[in-house]
Amino acid sequence: MTKNKNVFDIIVLGSGIAGVSVAAELSKESSVCILEKENITSYHSTGRSFAFYLESYGNETIRKLTSSSKDFFKNNSNLNNENSVLKPRGMLHIATEEQNENLSFNYKELTKINKNLNILNSRETLRLLPCLNEKYIHSSIYDQEASDIDVNFLYNIYLKKFKKNNGIIKTNIEINKFLQKKNNWEIFTEDKTFYCNLIINAAGAWCDEVAKKANAKKINLVPKKRTVFCFRPFNMQVKNNWPLAVDVEENFYFKIENQTVLASPADETETIPHDVQPEEIDIAIGADRIKKATNFNFNSIINKWAGLRNFVKDKSPVIGYDPQIENFFWISGQGGYGIQTSPALAKIASNLILNKSNELYEKKYKIDLASLNIKRLI
Repeated sequence: MTKNKNVFDIIVLGSGIAGVSVAAELSKESSVCILEKENITSYHSTGRSFAFYLESYGNETIRKLTSSSKDFFKNNSNLNNENSVLKPRGMLHIATEEQNENLSFNYKELTKINKNLNILNSRETLRLLPCLNEKYIHSSIYDQEASDIDVNFLYNIYLKKFKKNNGIIKTNIEINKFLQKKNNWEIFTEDKTFYCNLIINAAGAWCDEVAKKANAKKINLVPKKRTVFCFRPFNMQVKNNWPLAVDVEENFYFKIENQTVLASPADETETIPHDVQPEEIDIAIGADRIKKATNFNFNSIINKWAGLRNFVKDKSPVIGYDPQIENFFWISGQGGYGIQTSPALAKIASNLILNKSNELYEKKYKIDLASLNIKRLI
């Protein structure tokens, strides 16, 4: 292509973790531009993530992708937690007596892939998380390697790599039209036209809307709202090193940060792509569930927000070339797992685009690439 400043090998639509991670990988060998419709990057899902590295979270495909991302996270972490992507915490899948059968089933499924899990009785669980109501808790699964993910630090690793490779980000871009000419694309905005060989659709909840403009078929992506609220108990001193607690049926979860409880009712309310906001009913539901499971007493919520988790029907990510539109590549449907799977997904996607092998992921981690491919949906 020519040296026109708006001409690139690849244009990535969306500056969330999916877009910036794959752009960083591709920018080593290609000229890449990220187009973002908001005024700032990573505004919607990535910027609002309650992010954890959990090998015991999600369906089997998600767990394999998470495990195959471990080396990246460990290579960018250290034991003193300074300048570190991962900050060790641990996580408890907690269960009542009525949920114990469910917990046992989950343990059998989870340990097919991950061996760093142990079943604890109520006494052992309370020793790790003494704020739990001893009349509520019966048992738990302890994931000892679960860690907080510093989302800003992770995002900036990719952003710095991208910029070092002369990648360009354009914000506040509203796309009006796509036009495909032979093997090239023209992208029309209010005041500029961008040109590229390949479009990567990493627009989060807006992926189907982007596809419609490009005359590609939708993948029936469903955005789901997830709420987070914060409070400080007035009846006890909470500790920042307590493990994350997740109801075994994912009815709620919470962790401690800066002597504050960050909690969620684990809501998955279907919605449309928009700047989603928390609703009082979801906060009330979450507060009620957590009060029953713990000894926390609190009167007020000190902060709250909501974000979008985007799923297709099988809840696995979608990557690959569109089967009907030339030079249109999808990275979508990461759900609530996009942060913890981003290293693997970015490498798998960039390898597909650059015609490189994904043998590591297929053989070592037993990831079936067909379970990710868009062709399964269209």
